[in-house]
Amino acid sequence: MDGIKKKVKEKIKKYSKEEYLNGYIKNEFLTDDGRADILLNIDKEEDLFDSRTSEPQLAINNSIYEYIDEKSSMLNNDIYLKLCIISGVFNSKDKGKIKHIISEHYAIELYKAQKEYKRYKNKIFALVLSGLFFLTCYAIIALNFSSKFFIEVFGFLFSFTLWEAFETYIYTFNDIKLERESITQKLLMDVEFTNKEN
Repeated sequence: MDGIKKKVKEKIKKYSKEEYLNGYIKNEFLTDDGRADILLNIDKEEDLFDSRTSEPQLAINNSIYEYIDEKSSMLNNDIYLKLCIISGVFNSKDKGKIKHIISEHYAIELYKAQKEYKRYKNKIFALVLSGLFFLTCYAIIALNFSSKFFIEVFGFLFSFTLWEAFETYIYTFNDIKLERESITQKLLMDVEFTNKEN
């Protein structure tokens, strides 16, 4: 049992090091120009397009976006991505359509993330203002009146609203900022096609 624990600790130590991840990323993704290639093999058209959709609402399979998200999650958001679709089944019209659909997908995702970003930004602003208002009320009552009940109520309200603002900023707002950067990275992604070698 101790031997397994020791091996587990060794593996955790080895694969937790930043040098390991950087080496993996360099070998698997990065090109000489500093971009990161995401390779995608497509054998037939049905592998790429969602079979439930058709023109003009043609859509890419969600599994393709999940694959792109999974691969890009290992990379910093400041690295340019290039999606290399390796296939011989698409003509030039299809290629243009695919580029447009992928770009449109990430543009819509960015729009949704931006709405969330603004919503939480406004929430934090409102909470901070409310907290400062309750703090002012607390100070006025504490200095001019002897009502313990109102002092406790406004003390609770100002500490609660300011804590809520702080918690929203730390845990939610920062996550949305990172998500927005990640989506923007994929929106700027180049999509290239390479013929599959027989």
